[in-house]
Amino acid sequence: MTQHLERPLDAGRQHNRTQAWALLAEKTPGAQRLPRPDSDSPGRLMDIARNYDRICRRAEGLLHPDATEAEILAALLGIRMLREKLEHDELKLTTLARTKKITWARIAQWQELSGRQAAERRHLQLQRSFTRPDGSEPSTQHERVEYARGLRRRRAERQWALDHAKRIRRVAAQLAAVSNLQERVDSSHEARIIHAIRRGEEPPQQQTPHEPLVWPKALRECVAEDERFRRTPPPLVDDGLNEPDWRRQQQEADIVHRLLGLICYAANLRNIDLSDLPDLADAIFDLHNDSQQAAKSRR
Repeated sequence: MTQHLERPLDAGRQHNRTQAWALLAEKTPGAQRLPRPDSDSPGRLMDIARNYDRICRRAEGLLHPDATEAEILAALLGIRMLREKLEHDELKLTTLARTKKITWARIAQWQELSGRQAAERRHLQLQRSFTRPDGSEPSTQHERVEYARGLRRRRAERQWALDHAKRIRRVAAQLAAVSNLQERVDSSHEARIIHAIRRGEEPPQQQTPHEPLVWPKALRECVAEDERFRRTPPPLVDDGLNEPDWRRQQQEADIVHRLLGLICYAANLRNIDLSDLPDLADAIFDLHNDSQQAAKSRR
């Protein structure tokens, strides 16, 4: 019967990485000691793998005697330690691959991932798992989950805007064409409150702010940007990261999504009074309502 590891972990400090690593790194009794130049060479990992595999075989009832409590705990902690090391190595290697201009598509193939985007997501996830070069701590799991949800939500919003681009452009152009748009916004209830906050006083009842709000200008600039984009689309550029057509589509989605946000600002009666333009007001409200309903259905 093969002798197995008997060195116990300190009863008061079972969650001890140094002790667990030392226990897993012990040579299999009777095994020939392999020469290695230093303690950090792959030989050490081979020793750990050998002992770890023996513990798992005992857990499966394939070897006797049964694994000791110390071995089981050391193996569990060893899994976590090896996972962290491998993930850190994976991050370094994928970063090196990108510096050598290896495409995400090729990286994904050799990582056996579904495609380019999966490899990029994997790299981003690994980046958030380790301390950054500036010493700042990585995000918590909850923060990473919320960040991922936020990204999916924004991508879905952008895609919805792109799918309804024609409707969004039509409403945005009609809204931007209102001749006294700036005056309407500057005389709104919200503008009076903003102006009062800036001056540190109670909101005036009738006073018109002297500083014009930036929303009308932002809307018209975004409409003009969209017109330029459609009239003279940017050249297709292959940067080795994304398909050129996809990059151009994302540029269009970004513009249309910003247009949607600017339109939705006008859906609030506190921001602008469009009661004398009922058709435009209804079109704005319907667009805002449809986008909100689409967002709710994705939750």
